[in-house]
Amino acid sequence: MADQQVAVLIDFENVGLTSIQWLFDQLSELGRITIKRAYADWSLSKNRKDEILELGIEAIHLFRSTSSGKNSSDLRLAIDAVDLLYQSPVDTFVIVSSDSDFVPLVIKLRAAGKTVIGAGESKKAPRTLVSSCDRYHFLDRTGISAPSAKRPTAKKAQADGNLLLRAVNSAMDEQGRIVGSKLHQTLQRLDPSFNFSSLGHSTFTKYLETCPEVRVTRPKGPGDVIVELSD
Repeated sequence: MADQQVAVLIDFENVGLTSIQWLFDQLSELGRITIKRAYADWSLSKNRKDEILELGIEAIHLFRSTSSGKNSSDLRLAIDAVDLLYQSPVDTFVIVSSDSDFVPLVIKLRAAGKTVIGAGESKKAPRTLVSSCDRYHFLDRTGISAPSAKRPTAKKAQADGNLLLRAVNSAMDEQGRIVGSKLHQTLQRLDPSFNFSSLGHSTFTKYLETCPEVRVTRPKGPGDVIVELSD
């Protein structure tokens, strides 16, 4: 089977290059990243030139001619995405931005049958953008390991529990069971920003085993775990 082709389009003036190498690592399992572009007025960010080159990113320069020129990078990024949609074999688009203005673009790309992954900062990314993507990575929540992860607040823990219950109830079979891989997929469809690593767990199974809402049964041999509601 041919590798999936991935295009990464970065709104540099919105998110910079925060954890961009981490993002490239996450995307490597999807296929080949054939296009990497970052949009900005690079005359204002000359000191990032070496970093851009080392990451293999093509710098798309946009002149800032008016006070509203800030949005020119958004427009150029959207135009390039539509051009790639119709003129290239790209299968997955990665829009690196926390700007809600990209929601219509995401909807258009997905309606055309493309996978769209978003990435940006958790404090800036609007829920409308996160939920419109197939998956959304928070670039300011990466590299959290179990020993150093902060305990979730009671409100956050409750929200995670409710999401898990929704996922199990929507995907379990007639016996009230669901395999772990299918549950993981369902969680990400319900909440594209769901990431067990950011919750302090090295694997999805270890995350499930800390959740009082479900009971996890590990297979005696090779195979997927089985998940059921605790009650």
